[in-house]
Amino acid sequence: MNSGDTRKIIKKIAEEEGISEWAVRMIVMSEFEGVSRVIQSGIRDKPETFKNIVLNAFGAFNVMPSAFNKFKKSKRIIRKRRIRHDSRK
Repeated sequence: MNSGDTRKIIKKIAEEEGISEWAVRMIVMSEFEGVSRVIQSGIRDKPETFKNIVLNAFGAFNVMPSAFNKFKKSKRIIRKRRIRHDSRK
């Protein structure tokens, strides 16, 4: 939220809508805080518990089961490699 591009976008929206940059920043932050709460409500290791979220101004946020499983598999592989490496010591 603090990159140069973000500041430019917030400034542009504030000018177009005639409101302060602070108000625009609070609106954007509240939208993403809501997304964060919904994502955190999902149960770990169960992709079906993660809800799809649609924000009209920002797009859709969803968990694709195939990507979730691929990520989960990669974590398992890394854990096995770490165990093998530690057992050699």
